[in-house]
Amino acid sequence: MAEKFQSLLDKIQEKGVKEAEATAAGIIADAEKEAKAIREKARTEAEATRKEAAEQAESLEKRAEAAVRQAARDIILELQQELERRMTRAVSAAAEQALTPAFMAALVKELAAKFAADPNSQLTILTAVKDVPALEAALKGSLSASFRTEPKVFGDSGIKGGLEVNFKNGEVYFDFTSEAVTELVAAYIGPRLAGILAEK
Repeated sequence: MAEKFQSLLDKIQEKGVKEAEATAAGIIADAEKEAKAIREKARTEAEATRKEAAEQAESLEKRAEAAVRQAARDIILELQQELERRMTRAVSAAAEQALTPAFMAALVKELAAKFAADPNSQLTILTAVKDVPALEAALKGSLSASFRTEPKVFGDSGIKGGLEVNFKNGEVYFDFTSEAVTELVAAYIGPRLAGILAEK
C-alpha cells in the first residue's frame, strides 16, 4: 500500500513538474517573444527617428543654402545700385563742370553753322539762370549776323547746367543739359557695370 501511495505521489509530482516545466517554458517563450517585439519596435522607432533627423538636417541645410544665395544676390544688387548712384552723382558733377558757358557757346556756334543758311531759322537757348550773362556775352555778335532775328538766351531755374538749343521755332531741338548728359552716360555705363558685376 505504501508502495502504491509512493508511486501515486511520484506520478503526481512528475505530472506537476512537467506542468510546471511546460508553464515555465510557455512563460519563457512569451517573454522572449515580447522581448523580441520590444527590440523590433525600438529598432523601428530608432530608424524612423534617424530618418526624420536626417530629413530635418537636409531640409535645414537646403534652407541655409537658399538663404545664403539670397543674401549674396541682395548684397550684389545693393552694391550695384550703390555704384550706379555714385556713378550718376560723379557723372552729374563732371557734366556740370564740363558744360561751361565757353564750351556751350562753342557748341551752339557749331550747331548754328548748320542752320544759319536758312533765313527763317531762329535760335533760342535755354540754360541755367547763372549761365545766361556769360553765354550771352560769348555769343554776342558772333551769331547775330548769321540769323535774321537775334538769338535769344533764356534762363530756366529747372536747368542746373548745360543748355537746350532750339532751331526753327522748336522744330529742331537739342538737349545738352547736365541732366540729359548724365542720363545718357549713366544709361551707357549702367549695363556695362551690371555686366562687370555679373562676371564676378
